[in-house]
Amino acid sequence: MKSYKYAVASMTAVCVVLGVIIGIQFKTVKNQPKATDIQRVSELSAELKNVIDEKDALYERLMESEDKVREYEKSQSDVSQSVKLLNDELEKTRMLAGVTPVKGRGVQVTMNDSSYNKQENVDQNAYLVHAEDILSVINELNVGGAEAIEINGQRIVSTSSVRCAGSVVNVNGVKIAAPFVITAIGDPDILESALTMSGGVVDSLAPWGIEISIKKSDEVKVAGYNGVIQYKEATVDKE
Repeated sequence: MKSYKYAVASMTAVCVVLGVIIGIQFKTVKNQPKATDIQRVSELSAELKNVIDEKDALYERLMESEDKVREYEKSQSDVSQSVKLLNDELEKTRMLAGVTPVKGRGVQVTMNDSSYNKQENVDQNAYLVHAEDILSVINELNVGGAEAIEINGQRIVSTSSVRCAGSVVNVNGVKIAAPFVITAIGDPDILESALTMSGGVVDSLAPWGIEISIKKSDEVKVAGYNGVIQYKEATVDKE
């Protein structure tokens, strides 16, 4: 009887041990990743690496593009600055050539024929304003530092001509009659002094009654030369 009980107890113990072993083995097998799961993880890892590589490549391209944009902006800024300098230089050249309107402090000189009673034994032309009288005024204004001069809207430039044409004066090919209004830009006080100095142009015309009035102003306007300046013989000396 004891042997039977012992055998049953032994068999029970063996079954329990086998059950525990089988349970542990089943749990181990259950927790092991499947082959398909391992493959999927590998694929996702590869995709993630590709995405990271693409992101790095795009970032590098972005940096290159930003560098190019900065270079372009700097280049454009340099070009804009160069264009501005050229435009400024061109404007100065146009001012010096007298082809652009200008304004500034200056004087307005009005010359008119004499109102004196003409003497019969004197040349009547002496009582009229002539081209040489106007040229004398222009010369004195230039000596006084005039930066721009016009006569009745006609700008005086290097190629301008002022000459008598009968009872009128021809300026730049345009006929002008008295009164002659000469406008000059410069220091008003100096320009006035240049014209009114002792023995100057005003004094020389006074005996004939030629009327000359000088008006100083904080702003006068001088027109630009509207003709064509041509040089047929002169060329730039590059030596």
